[in-house]
Amino acid sequence: MSERRRPKRDAETEHLSLGGAAAAAELRKKAGPRLPQAYTNRYEIKYLVAPRDLAKVRAALADLLEPDAHNGAGGGTGGYYNHSIYFDSPHYRYYTEKHEGQLARVKPRLRYYRPAINAAPLATFLELKGRYDRIVAKRRVELDPDIAQEILTAANPAQCLSGSNDAVAKEFCYLSDRFNLQPCVTVLYHREAFFSDLYKSLRVTYDSGLLCSLATHSEILSESYIHGLPGGETVLEVKYNDQIPKILLSRLNALGLQQRTFSKFAVSLERCFDQFRSRRFRASRVM
Repeated sequence: MSERRRPKRDAETEHLSLGGAAAAAELRKKAGPRLPQAYTNRYEIKYLVAPRDLAKVRAALADLLEPDAHNGAGGGTGGYYNHSIYFDSPHYRYYTEKHEGQLARVKPRLRYYRPAINAAPLATFLELKGRYDRIVAKRRVELDPDIAQEILTAANPAQCLSGSNDAVAKEFCYLSDRFNLQPCVTVLYHREAFFSDLYKSLRVTYDSGLLCSLATHSEILSESYIHGLPGGETVLEVKYNDQIPKILLSRLNALGLQQRTFSKFAVSLERCFDQFRSRRFRASRVM
């Protein structure tokens, strides 16, 4: 990480959402010529919930939601862990796009799904998360863990997938070659997921215990992690097609929650660099 320029912080910008055809065109233009046409209108909004308010939020939404089957992954009943390793260019192209408020963005990442924080992954995916304002589309391909490890350690990650015919793998290779991508930050958190029998396209997730690290390893090295949200907030994500259920929105509004433009990737990168600068400053004073 020493050769990388540290990311700058810029004010986040809100934009009005555009419709499906325009959004898809912008996403294809942003990601590159190999991006397929398969973007759909899937929306995502986020809230930061303080620990003191979490029980009230859960109670307000309980009768609308059912636990997702993934909450019992690996025999557990209380959710699962998302362990994500994000890629960026040496000058932090994707981080900068986020904080400059660009509407069309694509974030490449490796994601491991774990039933417990120190358990072996149940599955490993290479993912491309595309976004146009609040419209999101996630495409992914499952990887052999050995291939994922090669991607993390290779000087040129694209070479590890050069023989693949999968569209997601090809797109990652294109982005990797074009922008010299390397793993830059690890994000780890606990997720509880819910769906609704009443609103078929609705998915609600509670993401808690956000941890982050500049160590980009497939195994979890606990000593390298710091808290991404020191206040202990839970990230509430609401995903839906076309329209959010009005009853859900009214209940969240009644609790005083406000929608946030929040990126786990960006916040984690900032927190890690803040920690790095703080440690280096303390070390210089000792010397």
